Amino acid sequence: MISRRLFWAWLGWMAVVPCVWRNCRWFGPVRRGFATSGRELWLTIDDGPDPRQTPAVLDVLRKCGVRATFFVIGRNARVHPGLCRRMVNEGHSVQNHTESHAAGTFWAAMPSRAGREIQGCSEAVFEATGSHPRQFRAPVGMANPFVHLAAAEAGLPLIGWSASGHDGIAHDPARVIEKIRRAVRPGGIVLLHESHLQGMSGGERACTLLKLLNTLAADGYSFCNDL
Repeated sequence: MISRRLFWAWLGWMAVVPCVWRNCRWFGPVRRGFATSGRELWLTIDDGPDPRQTPAVLDVLRKCGVRATFFVIGRNARVHPGLCRRMVNEGHSVQNHTESHAAGTFWAAMPSRAGREIQGCSEAVFEATGSHPRQFRAPVGMANPFVHLAAAEAGLPLIGWSASGHDGIAHDPARVIEKIRRAVRPGGIVLLHESHLQGMSGGERACTLLKLLNTLAADGYSFCNDL
């Protein structure tokens, strides 16, 4: 017979794992791809805007003729609304990535906190761009039932990804590109970041992005507009 202590440990594990499992669908739908008849991808860029990286990222996208979906952090959008407006003016989409991006704890957010984080970011995006977000991405892709419920109440479907180079932390750009290249399939959602990390030079994100776009173009891929 299973001991009571072991039973509760198992139950706790079953309750926590789906919350910290990136893009988990146990509590609700999470979009991780789209239907396409060609070799198309959807480019998403998280955690901005940041004046040390975002302008050069936008320059690369304009040069390459690629449009992206930016999942921005509300507090960043409040400080740098002009960058959000530039995103929209250049044909990109600005969406909700919570007010504070508390990556270490948001997966455990209770209903009131989940609602405040989502509402706060939506308000910041509207103040900066004049448009309300239509999509939501949880920090690090982790979301509990209350996060799913808050997003649903706000009318925001959860968007995940299918190809990531894990560039949200210290990384080697060449390895980021190779990881994404190995993971992409037609109809995939590509995840990159525009946040400035310690030790990173200005414009480094843009260099990685340009190399990635050229690599995927050589592989026959193109990027669709916001879905």
